[in-house]
This record gives sequence, C-alpha cells and structure tokens, in this order.
Amino acid sequence: MFAVLLLTTLLAADPQAPQVQAAQPEDLAEAGDFKAALEGFRQRVAADPADLNARVWIGWLHEQMGRPDLAEPVYRSVVLEAPGHVDAAMHLATLLTKQRRGADEVVRILERAKSTEPRNPELLLALGNAHLRVDRKSELGHAYLEMAAALSPSAEGTKQRKRAQPAPQNTKPSSVAAVGGGS
Repeated sequence: MFAVLLLTTLLAADPQAPQVQAAQPEDLAEAGDFKAALEGFRQRVAADPADLNARVWIGWLHEQMGRPDLAEPVYRSVVLEAPGHVDAAMHLATLLTKQRRGADEVVRILERAKSTEPRNPELLLALGNAHLRVDRKSELGHAYLEMAAALSPSAEGTKQRKRAQPAPQNTKPSSVAAVGGGS
C-alpha cells in the first residue's frame, strides 16, 4: 500500500511545475514549422468552421509554402462571409496585386474592409494605392494616402509609393479576432 501511495505521489503533477502544453499553431508558424501549423489550423477549423482568423492563417501558410493558388480561395471565402475582415481583405488584395490582377476588384475588397476599420492607416495606404492603380490621377487615392500619413507616423512619405503593398507576404495574420472573425 505504501508503495502505491509513493508511486502515485511521484507520478502526480507538481502544481509548482510549469505546465507543458501542446504547441499552438500560431507558435508553430512563428517557429517556421508551416506544415505542422497548417495541420493545427485545419484541426481548429474542422472543430469550428466559423473561426475566420484560423482560415486566414491557413491562407497565409499556403502562401508561405509557395501555394498562392490554395491561399486565394481561402481568403475569398473569408471575405465572402465577412466583407469587413481586414486581415483577409488585405491578404487577398496583396495576392491579387502581386499577380497584377483585378485592380478594380482590389479597390472593392478594400473599400468593404474600410467600413470595419475606417482609421486603419495600413488599410488606407493600400486603398489609396489601389485607387491610384486604377486611375493614376485619382483624387480619392491621394486623399486616402494623405489620411494614412496623418494617422500613422510610419505612413509618412508613403504618398510617393508607386506600387501598393497592402500586406507584405510575410506579414502574419492578426491573432486578435477581427470584427466578423471567429476565435
């Protein structure tokens, strides 16, 4: 009996010891283990298909793994469900811009996202550049660039950019739930 009690005590978790947890998909992505992160996010979406942020992560991971063809439909599915989901809109806009496709569509996607975050300087910068891609003399495009510069010191001087950079490819999705997002 004493041996069983001793063994139980030895095997019991020490409440003072740090708890070992399975790695979160975000941590795996941060560490560069994209394949494991992708599997983790797929499991998360399987458990909760409404988790839009996990779906954006899946799209981003596909991009990192050299598969923008798989990323685009993921981003589009999120934008269709939640047109104001800024992460999905920014990533889809970036993908379309890199492929030199759909300048008018990029403007529409970003305009819808702006309704959610009208004072987001990165979004305004991307939107200004997208308008200028459609019409180089767009007063609205210049106005958005001015607003972005006024809202963010880091956006200062961006008015002179020739190409939009809505969200660099290596910009990870936000882990904070966006309006209309899951998680």
